[in-house]
Amino acid sequence: MELRHLEAFLAVVEHKGFRRAADHLYLSQPAVSARIHELELTLGVPVFARGQRSIELTPAGQALLGPAQRMLDAARAARRSAQLAAFSGEVDLAIMPGGALELTRPLLVELGRRFPGVDFHLRPLSMQEWHPGILAEVDLLITREPFPVAKAVVTELLSEPMGVGVPSTFEESRAPELTLDDVVSCAHVRMTETVHPQIVRHWSLTSMTNDLEVERRGPGADGPLQTRDRVESGFGLAVAPASVARLYGQGGYRFVPLVGVPDSRVVLVSAVAGTNELVRAIHREAADVVARLTPLVLGGESSAVDRVVAAAMQL
Repeated sequence: MELRHLEAFLAVVEHKGFRRAADHLYLSQPAVSARIHELELTLGVPVFARGQRSIELTPAGQALLGPAQRMLDAARAARRSAQLAAFSGEVDLAIMPGGALELTRPLLVELGRRFPGVDFHLRPLSMQEWHPGILAEVDLLITREPFPVAKAVVTELLSEPMGVGVPSTFEESRAPELTLDDVVSCAHVRMTETVHPQIVRHWSLTSMTNDLEVERRGPGADGPLQTRDRVESGFGLAVAPASVARLYGQGGYRFVPLVGVPDSRVVLVSAVAGTNELVRAIHREAADVVARLTPLVLGGESSAVDRVVAAAMQL
C-alpha cells in the first residue's frame, strides 16, 4: 500500500466519485480507478461498492478511512518538516503592543520549532517606535491597523469586534452598545505626541468620521496600559478591540461594543520588497499555526469553566 493509493482513496470519498477525484488530483479517471484497484488488491477486499450512479464505502472502506487520513497527514507533515528544516538564516520579527493576544507565545514558539535552522530575533515595538518605514527595519511585524505601507504581504492572524473603553462614571458605560455619533460626542483620552499621527488618526476614528476632531483630555497615553489608566481616571473614553475587556479591563473601566465600524485585525505583515522565500514560508506557517491554535486558545466562552479554572489557579 502506497501513499498514492491512499490519496486516491480519500479523494474519491471526499469528492464522491472517480471523475471529480481525478479532476482534484489532476489525473485521468482511469488512473484513479487503477490506483483504487491496486489498493483493493493489496488489502484483499473491496473498499467501494460501485453502483450505476453512485459509489458507497464498504465496511472495509469505512474501517480504512480514519487510518488512511492519519497516514496521509503524517506523511505530509513529515515532508513539510523536512522542507522547512532546509531554511536557514536570521529573521527580525517585531511585535506591536498586544501582539496576537493569547496566541502570541504559542505562535512564536511553534514557528521556532518549525524552522529549526532559522534564528528569530524577536523585538517588542512600542507605539512610539512605530513609523511608516518600520518594515525597512524588520522582516516581519505583528500589528493591527494602520499598516505601515500600502503594498505589503499580509497574513491575517485574527479579527475581533471594536468597542470603546468607557469610564464607569460616564453615562455611556451603561449602554449595551454605542455608535460613531455617540463616540465622537464624548471626550477621549489623549495620546502622547510621540505616537505617530497615523496611529492617532486610526484609533480616534477620525478616518471614519471625515476627519472630525474629538475632544481630548488628560495626560498623553503611550500604550494600552496607560490608556486603561486614563480611562479609569475618568479623563475620557478610548476606542479599543474587544480583547481589552479581558486583558486590561478592571475597576472603573467598562468595555462597550461599537456598532457600524469594521472589525480590528491582527496581522503578520512584511514589505513586498523584503518578502523572500523564507519570509513567505513563515507567512504560510503562521496561518497554519493560528488556524490550529485558535479553537483551542480562543475558542468558545464558558463562565462555568472560567470559574473552575480561576478557582484552581488559587489552590
